[in-house]
Amino acid sequence: MEEIKAFNQRFKAERKIATFGIGILLVGGLSLTLPLWSDTTKYSETLFCFTPNNKPCKSGQIKRGISWIVEHERRNSTFDSNIKIVGNLAPESPTAPLFGLAGTAALLTAYFGSKLLTDSQESAIHSQFSLLKIKALQNDLEVDNHLDLTKFSKEQQNSITKNAIARNAAETIQQMKSDGELITDKINGEMQYETVLKSHELNLSELDKHIVDNRLAAAKAIKELEKVKNSKQDSNASAQVSPDEQLKNILVDALKNHEDGYLWKIINSLKPLWLIGNQGSGKTYTAAAIALIRKYCLNAPIHQLIDRHATGDNADVWKLLEAASKAESEDEISLAFEDCCERWLTRIKQRPTSKQQVIVDEFTNLKSLCGESAIAFFKMSLTDTRKAKEYLLGITHNATNESFPDGTASARKSGTVLLEKFSANGETPLKRVVVRYGLVDEQGNNLDDVEKTLPDWFHPEKISQHFNGKPLSFED
Repeated sequence: MEEIKAFNQRFKAERKIATFGIGILLVGGLSLTLPLWSDTTKYSETLFCFTPNNKPCKSGQIKRGISWIVEHERRNSTFDSNIKIVGNLAPESPTAPLFGLAGTAALLTAYFGSKLLTDSQESAIHSQFSLLKIKALQNDLEVDNHLDLTKFSKEQQNSITKNAIARNAAETIQQMKSDGELITDKINGEMQYETVLKSHELNLSELDKHIVDNRLAAAKAIKELEKVKNSKQDSNASAQVSPDEQLKNILVDALKNHEDGYLWKIINSLKPLWLIGNQGSGKTYTAAAIALIRKYCLNAPIHQLIDRHATGDNADVWKLLEAASKAESEDEISLAFEDCCERWLTRIKQRPTSKQQVIVDEFTNLKSLCGESAIAFFKMSLTDTRKAKEYLLGITHNATNESFPDGTASARKSGTVLLEKFSANGETPLKRVVVRYGLVDEQGNNLDDVEKTLPDWFHPEKISQHFNGKPLSFED
C-alpha cells in the first residue's frame, strides 16, 4: 500500500507541474495569436473618399481600406477616377505574424506536452499494475507453499503419533497375554512364516515358467525366421528393386490374391474390355481404376480418351489418367476413331514392344452419332488391338446389338471381355460384378456369368495416391 501511495503522490506532482506549464503555454499562445484577428494590426491601410470632380474630402466621407486591396482595385479605371487618396496609415504591429507563429508554437507545445504526460503516465500505470500482479502471485505462491508444508508436517506428525500409540498398545496387549496365548501366537507366527515362504517359492516357480515360455517362443521365432530366409529371398530382392517397383509388386500381388486373381487376369489381358451397367453403377470409376493400374503396373500410358464429357461430368476422374489426347465433339470423335484404325495397322507393321491405352465412354451414343467410323472402329478392335499392343477399354449401356454393331455377337463373345456393374438404388455402386464372358478356366474352357466382387480399395483416387505418396493398405 505504501508503494501505491508513493506512486500516486508522484503522479499528482507531475500533473501539477504539467498543468501549470501547459496552462502558461495555452494562455501565452492564445494571447500571442490575438493580433492576428485584426487587419489593422497586420496590414497598412489607405485613407480615401469618393468625390466627384476631385472635390475635397470631408471627414465623414473618408474611408479605410487595406492598402494592397485598394491598389488592386485601382486598376479599374472607373474606381480610380472616382476616389481621392487622402493618406496612408502604417500597421499597428508589423510583427503580428511573428506573434502568431509564436502563439501557434506555444499551443502545439502545450498539446504535445499534455499528450506526452498522458502517454507516460498510462505506461507507468500499466507497468505498476503488472508489478503488483506479479507480487500478488508471488505472495500467493509463498502462502500456498507454506500451507502445504504445514499440512505435510502435521500429517507426518500425526502418522508418527499413531504409530507410536499403536506400538505401545501392542506391547501392552502382549504383556497382558497368558502363557497359552503366547504359545498360540508363536504357532500362528510359524504358520504364517511357512505360508509366506511357500508363496514366495510359488512366485519364483511362476517366474521360471514364464522365462521358459519366453525362451521357447524366442526359439520358435528364430526358427520361423530362418525358415522364411531359407525358403524365400524376398528381402534381398526387394532391396534391389526401386520403390516404384515395390509399389507395383504390392498392388499386383493384392490383385492376384483377390478371388483367384480374376481381376488381374482381366487387367493384364490384351482383349478389349467392355464395361456395362445401369446409371450409378460406377462404370466410369471402375474404368479409370483399371486404366491407372495398366498405366502404373503394365507401363501402358493413356494415348487417347474418347468421351463427349471428358471435361464435363467426368473431368474429375479422367484428369487422374493424364491422357495424351482427348476427343469430345462429334467431329473430334469421328477423327479419333479413324486415327485408331490407322494407328493399329501402323503399330502391327512395326511390331511394337511398348503398350498404350485407348478409352471410349458412352459408345452406345457414339455409334449412332458417328456412324460408319464408330462401326469400323469396333470391328477392327476385335482383331487389331491385341497385335498392336494397345489396351482398349470401353463403356456402354448393355450387351445388346443396340450398343454394338450388328453381326458382331459371336466375335464379341470370343474376342472381348464383358464386365457388368450394378447399383441397388441408381446412385451407389455395389461391389458386386458379373463377368459375362471373356474368362477361361485352367483348361481353357470359357466361363460365362461368373459372379465376383471388387475390393474395397478399388477406386481411382486411392490407386493414384498409392503411386503418389500414400500407399494403399491391403490388410482388410
